[in-house]
Parts: sequence; structure tokens; C-alpha cells
Amino acid sequence: MRNFNTTDMKPFLKLILLVFAFLSLAHSAFGQSDVLRVSPFMMPPKETWTPHVDSADPNVVISEHFSDEGELGFRVIHLRSSVKARKQAAIDLARSGLIQTGDILLSFRPLWDRTLAYAHMQLGISHSAIAFTVSDAATGEEFVMTLESPISYSSPLNYPQHYSDLDVIHVIRPSLDETQTRNLEKWARLVINKKDRFEFFTDYSKPMYTRGIEGVEMPEDQIKLLAEVLIDTSQSKFVSYCSEFVWSFLGLRNCSPDVFNDNCITPLFGTSNGMMTGIFPKMAGNAGLVQGPEAALIGGNFSTEARKSRLTETIFVDVISDPSDLEGRMSAGHRKVAAENREGMKIINGYYANGELEAIASAVNEILVHNVSPTSFLIRSNSKLDGLRYVGSIVFDR
Repeated sequence: MRNFNTTDMKPFLKLILLVFAFLSLAHSAFGQSDVLRVSPFMMPPKETWTPHVDSADPNVVISEHFSDEGELGFRVIHLRSSVKARKQAAIDLARSGLIQTGDILLSFRPLWDRTLAYAHMQLGISHSAIAFTVSDAATGEEFVMTLESPISYSSPLNYPQHYSDLDVIHVIRPSLDETQTRNLEKWARLVINKKDRFEFFTDYSKPMYTRGIEGVEMPEDQIKLLAEVLIDTSQSKFVSYCSEFVWSFLGLRNCSPDVFNDNCITPLFGTSNGMMTGIFPKMAGNAGLVQGPEAALIGGNFSTEARKSRLTETIFVDVISDPSDLEGRMSAGHRKVAAENREGMKIINGYYANGELEAIASAVNEILVHNVSPTSFLIRSNSKLDGLRYVGSIVFDR
């Protein structure tokens, strides 16, 4: 047997040290993205994540970051900082295999943490879109394409007025089979070819079925109208806010534009009318529009007392009182909406402070119309409802 001395071992030891140094740096760089250092209630419960995923592209790296409290965290999908708001980001994501047709993309604003009660209720979510994996007609190269309202935002993740200042994108996956995926692809091609038939509606408190539009008297009618606009049996325009568009579009997953029959319409949410009310007391088998933080804390296994403390002392409260302190953290439009809903946030705080009384919930639900917000998709996922699952959070930090 050959005898080794320390001189023989030096090259090997150096290699081992280099490997450990690399692993240490990788953990430091990708173990916890600074942009995702937020309060636990803004994190998806671990139990709601999709099963283990891997990236098929070396330019896309995956890590996991967990809260110090509760069973919540992020699966972080790290992209290069140089591809932010560029088509290359959409190409890298397609190559990674992490994005599937029909995935819901949620614009997440970490800077909304520790600001205003309304921003906390929205879990930092400001916008929603739907993703498709498509191929470039000229090169055959695959990339991720979005459909969204405003329709001008639809892009390979490079519409500058939106994606240039967006640091994080949550990915929420609906449960779709191959037929449903093909149906959505067909509808998507029609949307792209009929962009002039779409307009943006700015008031998120007025879903389409409440606006006095002929033939649109309940939520499912919005989905029917979208189909009719796309197959040219209606000459109307489809005027919607972002989440209304995503919700309506996914409601066509069981329909083919080739042989459309409105019996195939299937709202994404399994509620009484397909949209969400304000509060379901005690989260009894459902979830309401204001219950995003509560759903996260329940999923994260926070105790009843710990949830009550967080909800009444740090979540449904305005942490920042000086509007000037919000500049650079929240748009003027979102600050305006938060101000308009300040009294409502106090009522929600009282609901939790008084033990989640059904009478208060009923009063809130009488004020709020059934609706769908950008946050709705994350709320339903956090609550393990409707087959929605959290895939990960895209950041541009490499």
C-alpha cells in the first residue's frame, strides 16, 4: 500500500476547501434573497407548495428561504439581474421548465411590508397575469409570454412600465390537464389577435357584473362575454381590471373556442357564485377577500393567540402615518386606495380583536360585493382551495 504524506494531500485539500468555499458563497448568495426579508404573513405556507422542482437551465437557480417563525417561506427562483425587464428572462424561464402554460403570475411588492393595513391585507400583491410557454415563429426558441390587463402589458416579461421596477413575481399554479391547457392556448391566440377588443378598467371595487352591462348580471356572465368577444358573437369590448381578466380567462379552461357552449364555463373558485366574499368566519372551509394574512398564519401553524396578536397589532394597522414615507414604496394610486379603505381596515381589526364574531363578518360582507382581487389567487392557494398551489417566487438577484 502506498504511503501518503502531507505534501501529497495538499492539492486535494485545496480542492476540498475551494468546494466548501463555493458552497458557502452559494448559500450566502441564494439562501435568502434580501428582497424577500418580509413578515411571515406575506410568505406562503410550506404545505401549499408544489412538490420538489428542479431548474433545467443553469441561469436559473432555486433556493428555499424560511421564516424564523412558523412553517412559511419562499421557494426562490433566482434569475440574473441583467435580464430583468428583458425578453431573455422569459427565455431563461422557459428553458428552466419551471413555468407552465396557465400559471398565474402575481406582482409582489416586498416594500409594502410594515406600511399600511390595506397593503398588508393584499399580501403585497399589486397585479396579476397569466403565463404561456410559446415558441418564436422565426427561431423556434421557447419563451414565456404573458396575457394581462392592461392588454399592453402582455409581453415576454419586458413591458417597461411594469416589469422594469418589479423585483418579485410569485407563481401560482392551477390544476390543469392536457385538454384544459390546449383550450387555454387556443383562447390565448385569439386574445393576441384581438387586442383592440380589450380595455383596462381602473376601479377594482366594481366587478363587471355590477356595472350595468347588458347580459352581464352575475360573475359567470363575465366569462361568457369574454368567450363571445373572442369568437365574434359579441361586438362588445372586454373591459376589465387585471385579476378580473385572469379569473375570466381561466374560467374558459373547459371550453374550446372551436365549439363553444356556455355550459362548459367553470369559475376557478369553488364558491357560491365563483367569486369571493369578504369574510368566512373562522376560515370554515373557505376564505374571503380580507383573509389573506389569516390564511397564511393558519397554514404556518401559528396558534390562535399568536394569530390574533399579529392580526390586530401589526397587520391590520397603519404602521406608517406620514404619507411622504411611502414615496418610493407604494404608487400614488395604491396609496389613494389605501386611504379610502382606512376605516374598513379598522373594522377588520375589530373583527379579529373581538374573536371573529359572525355578526361583524356579516356586516362586512353586506358592504363588499363578491369580487376577485390580484391577491385572491394567493389567498386560495394559501388556504389549500381550488387546486391552486404555490410554485415559487422569481427574483432578479444573480
